[in-house]
Amino acid sequence: MNWSTFLVFRGPAPKYDECRFHKSDQMAITIVQTTTNNNVEKKKRILVVCVDLMEAISTRTMVRDFLDQPLKEEEKQLILESAIRAPTAGGNEQWYFVAIESKDSLEKLHKLLVDAQKVYFTEMLKVPWSKDQIDKWEKKVEEGLYKAPFYVAVFTDLRARYYTRTDVEERWAEQSAAAAIENMLLAAHGMGIGGCWFGVPLLMEDKFYEFFKVNKEEMRLVAVLAFGYPKQKPSPRKRKKGLKEVVGSL
Repeated sequence: MNWSTFLVFRGPAPKYDECRFHKSDQMAITIVQTTTNNNVEKKKRILVVCVDLMEAISTRTMVRDFLDQPLKEEEKQLILESAIRAPTAGGNEQWYFVAIESKDSLEKLHKLLVDAQKVYFTEMLKVPWSKDQIDKWEKKVEEGLYKAPFYVAVFTDLRARYYTRTDVEERWAEQSAAAAIENMLLAAHGMGIGGCWFGVPLLMEDKFYEFFKVNKEEMRLVAVLAFGYPKQKPSPRKRKKGLKEVVGSL
């Protein structure tokens, strides 16, 4: 049975023969379409996510604690397909994604993320964390903090060059990758799946390039995303600044 995915914003779902709601969220359903050609019946399963776009944008927040439960294949596929539907500078699609889902790779990547996060707390902050703060954080790590059943590493792919100003081209590629990241986070949120955007791998990127088996001369690491079912229902943070503080006009 072949899989297809749709992300529907305030739109009708395709016609179907069977339907089941996902346990993760009532907005996500799997439907089955049956077609007959030359007396041969063919079934296709389709994942449909019906989302109020503005509500998804307003309620999405970072999730760092996940259930020890694998995502469904159709959910992972929709997350990845959402990435490549993002705006891309010049239509050049200068992005590359690595999906991490094997048990061994998940464990190794989790350890790397924890190490990078510790570098952030102890070396990146203007006021480094105290030993007591680190100890409390490490206890949460032992309880599963950042441990997800599915990770996606996001790179800009610089093997093909399309412009004479490579410095600007690289910035455009990063903008495209960032748009792909937000698409993935919103698609996951629409299915009741939590996501977290990690920028800390850039603090020790050589170790991450080695782990992902990627040539840093050809690819540039942008971020690592974690996805999984949240342990608790997440609540979006209130913004510190209002529109008047961050929007100017001419």
